[in-house]
Amino acid sequence: MENSKPEKDIGLIKDLMEKSSKFSNLSGIAVIATGFLAIVGASLIYFDIGISISEIHISYAELINQTANPDSLLIKLKLLVSIASLILSSSLILLYVTAKIKSGKQGIKLFNSTFSRTLKSLFVPIFSGGIFCLFLLYHQMYGLVAPATLIFYGLGLVSASKYSYYELEFLGFFELVLGILSSYYMGSGLLFWIIGFGLGHIIFGLFIHFKYDQQ
Repeated sequence: MENSKPEKDIGLIKDLMEKSSKFSNLSGIAVIATGFLAIVGASLIYFDIGISISEIHISYAELINQTANPDSLLIKLKLLVSIASLILSSSLILLYVTAKIKSGKQGIKLFNSTFSRTLKSLFVPIFSGGIFCLFLLYHQMYGLVAPATLIFYGLGLVSASKYSYYELEFLGFFELVLGILSSYYMGSGLLFWIIGFGLGHIIFGLFIHFKYDQQ
């Protein structure tokens, strides 16, 4: 019985050191929610569900193949960018708020050196990929936008996994593989995007929730 207390103290110290050296404030429920947001938004674009702007209906395939008139294509492209921006901003706000709440419950400051390193590792590839995607849009290479986002996002996750959940690396490689495959099947690029950003986040969020959040 006397030896149990030192072992417990060592375990607590080890746990605190782990939390201070790794960013572990992601909420599994929030990650799941971002997955659902990605599926809903991408489905609106891919399947043209209920989209009607000035009575113009342009499918994702028509956008990729550029078979519609330029004005209609521009409307579809603006819609795609708007929905993607809304999904991204909503997801970031949700992840930030839930991470703030979770860090407060753990008694750890959210904005620390570990958080900074994680963000840097994640957003350098993502920011670079975002600029690259803008040039793809500028050159009307729409079919490569979805694959590029998957590839750069995957690279960001692999890089960030060094300072956060090590399981992020597996999600990152999953996104990379999907991005490479969708580069070949460009007409189905958004379907791969739905699988990666949608189902991938939902599965990872469930894993985080049951493995870490419920401790």
